[in-house]
Amino acid sequence: MEFIKLKQIDKGWSSFIYLVKEKTTNKIYILKETREKSNRKELAKREGSMLSLANSVGIGPKIKKIDYENNGVIMEYIKGKEISKFIFEDFEKITKYQLYELIKDLYRQLYKLDKINLSHNQLLGGKNILITKKRKNYFPIIIDFEKSNLKEKTKNIGQIDSFLFYNPNSEIAKKIREKLEIKL
Repeated sequence: MEFIKLKQIDKGWSSFIYLVKEKTTNKIYILKETREKSNRKELAKREGSMLSLANSVGIGPKIKKIDYENNGVIMEYIKGKEISKFIFEDFEKITKYQLYELIKDLYRQLYKLDKINLSHNQLLGGKNILITKKRKNYFPIIIDFEKSNLKEKTKNIGQIDSFLFYNPNSEIAKKIREKLEIKL
């Protein structure tokens, strides 16, 4: 499998994110690759193993290839919007029922992660939850498992409870509570 880098679409402290194209199929994927200055030298091993575990229960972008030699992971390209941006930019487009179904699906995914003791550790703020739309429905996809780990007591659901509903200073929680008619 050979891939061609098309463009850099994001960068974090420890990695670059690229759109890549598989040479033989022309299919588009994401490549997450370690930055040279990063102190995290085992991105492929860490992200690859945690994302593989998440994939085993149907969560996250599907892994195409773990490249240990170049310290990167090639995975399914998810076209979506971070949940925070979605709520501020597209919230008027979603119905109460669609929002309820989206949140229910997110909790189903978090429950699956909790059942296998996989703690994501970076769900607050919503940057690692992408919202996609298929037909008339919206779906959450949890991404970025680099800082995930295995814990006996995970806090995935607790983080999302706070982020989506209970943070008294959050405009996101306020909008969601209003749309779902939830009173605290």
